[in-house]
Amino acid sequence: MSLHHLLRLVGTVLAAVTAILAVHANWTEWRSWRAADAGSRALADLRLGLVAAERVSRERGPTNARLGAPEGPADPAAVTALAQAREATDLALAQLRTAVAGLAPSPRAAALPHAVDEAAQALARARTVADGVIARPHGLRTPDAIRASVYGLVDVVPRLAPATSALIEAVRTAQPALGSEAQALQITAELREHAGLLGSHFTAALTAQRPFTTEERHAIERTRGRIQALRFLLEQRFAQQEAPPAVTQAWAAVEDGYFGHAARAIVAPVLAAGEGDGRYGITAAQFAARYVPELQKVVALRDSVMEQMQRDAAAAQERALHSLVAVAGASAALWAAVAAMLYVLHARVLRPLAQTTRALQELADNRLDSPLPQPAADDEIAAVVGAVRALQDHTRTRQALERERDGLIAQLREQSLTDFLTGLPNRRAFFAAARERVTRARQQHFDVALLLLDVDLFKSFNDREGHVAGDEALRAVARAVRAALQPDDLAARYGGEEFVVLLGPCPGTGGAARAEELRQAIEAAPVPLPSGERAHLTVSIGVAMSQRHGLVLDHLLSEADAALYRAKDRGRNRVEEAP
Repeated sequence: MSLHHLLRLVGTVLAAVTAILAVHANWTEWRSWRAADAGSRALADLRLGLVAAERVSRERGPTNARLGAPEGPADPAAVTALAQAREATDLALAQLRTAVAGLAPSPRAAALPHAVDEAAQALARARTVADGVIARPHGLRTPDAIRASVYGLVDVVPRLAPATSALIEAVRTAQPALGSEAQALQITAELREHAGLLGSHFTAALTAQRPFTTEERHAIERTRGRIQALRFLLEQRFAQQEAPPAVTQAWAAVEDGYFGHAARAIVAPVLAAGEGDGRYGITAAQFAARYVPELQKVVALRDSVMEQMQRDAAAAQERALHSLVAVAGASAALWAAVAAMLYVLHARVLRPLAQTTRALQELADNRLDSPLPQPAADDEIAAVVGAVRALQDHTRTRQALERERDGLIAQLREQSLTDFLTGLPNRRAFFAAARERVTRARQQHFDVALLLLDVDLFKSFNDREGHVAGDEALRAVARAVRAALQPDDLAARYGGEEFVVLLGPCPGTGGAARAEELRQAIEAAPVPLPSGERAHLTVSIGVAMSQRHGLVLDHLLSEADAALYRAKDRGRNRVEEAP
C-alpha cells in the first residue's frame, strides 16, 4: 500500500472513531438531559399522588367533626368544610388517575389506574356510610357505627399505596440522586397519614364521651408506636444529612408543633381521659379544630422536601443541558482538530512513531517483546527507534540480574531459617515465630502448650548404628512431628536430638494428650538401617501449659525442660507435664 493510501486509510479510521466518540458522548449527554426532564415530570406526578393520599386523610377531619357533632342543628361551617374537603379529594384522585395512566407501559403500571378507581369506589362507599350515621339523631349514633364510618375512610389510603410507590420508583429510576430525598418524602407522607389516623381513633370515644375500649387502646398504641418510629427515621435522616434551611425550619416546626404542643396540650389530655373516666371536656369537632392545624405542619414539611427535590431536579436538568451543549461544541472542535492534524502529518513519520510509542508504553508495563519498526532512512526516527531498542535490551538484562539476585536472597533466607538435616525450621526460626505466636495468644486470650522432645539413648544408637543411621533417625522423628502438626502449630529442631513444638490454640489438658499422640507416632515410626533392617526409637517429652505457667516463652521452655528431665529420670519413653 502506498503512503498516500495509507494516510487516507488512517485518516478515515481516525475521523470515524472521532465521529463515533463524539456521537456517543452527545447521545450520553442527551440521555442525561432526558432523564433529568423525566425526573422533573415524575416529581410532578409524585406530588399528585401524595396530595391525593393527604386529601383523603384530611377528609377524615371534617367527617369526624360531623360524626361527633352534639345534638342540635348542624353547624353550617362544618357542613361547608366537609363539602369542600370532599370536592378537593375528588379533584386530587382524578388528577392522580390521569398521572398513573400516563406512566411508561409495564405490567405494574397497567394495574395502577384500576387501583385508583378502586380507592375512589371505596371512598364513595365510606362516604355513604358516614352520611348515614350523620343523618341519625345524636343518641342513635352507636360506637360501632361511628367506628365503621371512621375506618371506612381509613381504609382508602392503603389502596393508593401502589400508585404512590410506583411514582416514587419512577422518580428514583429517572433521577437516582433523588432516591434519599424521595424516601424522606415517603416517610413524611406516612407520618401525616398515621398522625391523622391517631385523631380518627379518638372519634368514637369523643362522640360518646366514654373511655376507650380495649380495641381502641390497642389501635391507639399501634399508631403512636408507628408515629414514633417515623419520627426517629426523620430525625436520623435530617441529622445525618445537611438539610436545606427551608426543610430544617419545617422539621423544627413539626417538632415544636405536632410532637411538642399537640402531643402535650391536645393529645395527652384526651389519652388521659380515655384511659380514665371518659370526661374529655371537648367534642370530636372541637378536638379536630385544634388537632388538624398541627397536622398541617407535617404537610408543610412534606411540601418543603418536595420543593427541594424539584429544585434539585431542575438544577440537574440545567446542568445536563449545559453539559450537552459543551460536549457538542467540544466534539465539533475535536473533529476539526483531528482533520487538521491528519492533513499535516507525514506517513513516514506517523507509522514509525506510533509503533515506537506503543513499544515505549509496553516497556513501562515491563512488556519487552513489542516489535519496533525498521526505518527506511538514517534519520531522526531511526535514532529514536535505536534508542528504544537499546532501552529494551538494557531492561531485559537488568530484569534477569534482578531475578537472579532475588532467587539468591530467597535461597539464603531459607537456608538461614531451616535445619539442613530434617527440613524443619531451626532454633532461630522457631524463636522468631514462637514469640510472635505467644504475643498473639496474649492479645487474643488463648492458651498454648510447649513440648520439648528428646530422643532416648540417641548417642548409644548413633555410636552403635553409625552416623548415617543416626541422621536417618532424626529425619524419621522430624517426619513424625511434621505429620502430627495442625495448621496453627509450630515445630523446629532445637538442637542435636532435641525438638520443640508449640501447640496453639491448645486449651485445657490438650497439650499432654497431643504430646502422648506424638510420642506414640514416633515410637511407631520405623528407622531404616544400613543393614536393611528397621529400628524403632522412643522419645521423652516435657510439656508446659500457658494456663499454668503464663505466656512467657522463656519460662515455658524452662518448665518444659524440667519436665523433660523428669521424664528421663522416670524411665524415658514417657510424657511429663510441668506441674
